[in-house]
Amino acid sequence: MNLIAHRGYKNNIYKENTIESFDMAYNFGYKGIECDVRVTKDKKYVICHDAFINRVSNGQGLIKNKTYKELLKYNFGTKEKPAKIPLLKTVLKRYDFIKVIELKEDIDLKPIEKYIDDKTIFISFNKSRIEKLKERYPNYKYGILNYVLNSSENYNYYCVCLLDDIMTKNIENYYLKRNIKIFIYGINKKIKYVSNNKCIYYIIDNNML
Repeated sequence: MNLIAHRGYKNNIYKENTIESFDMAYNFGYKGIECDVRVTKDKKYVICHDAFINRVSNGQGLIKNKTYKELLKYNFGTKEKPAKIPLLKTVLKRYDFIKVIELKEDIDLKPIEKYIDDKTIFISFNKSRIEKLKERYPNYKYGILNYVLNSSENYNYYCVCLLDDIMTKNIENYYLKRNIKIFIYGINKKIKYVSNNKCIYYIIDNNML
């Protein structure tokens, strides 16, 4: 089974979306990581799920209102394992496994192009955001989150991200026949739809194992 660490391998010591949590996922043999990207005041791409840093650090405020240098003042880890907020480019060049990058905001790929490899996948709930990137940078890998209602023969992304609750064998067959990888997410307590197909990946929290 292909497991992708949701925001890294996180627990009471290793916080989500930190280099430390990504290193743990790598060391434990996950197929890859999923992480989230935000844009700072000075247009740096940082890894963070929330728009505000209140929950994930010892600071407060919106990421978009702070420079990267200002964000470096805060601890995004724990007391046992302090961590700085990572840059997207750092994550891209650090790991040679799958990197599923969820875009929370619009970004331009040009500043990070030299760090993008064939194991980098850009995804979003916002279809137009992905379409714009795909039009400008057609050679990279893209996917749409929760694109459940799609039944078009013209769906031509590298992957689709579907909720565990709605997965069926028919849905699996539909996408895999079109050579579209499936990333299953929204897994609650345990995996409901189990498949050993090598083209299916599970975005999972480590406490699910």
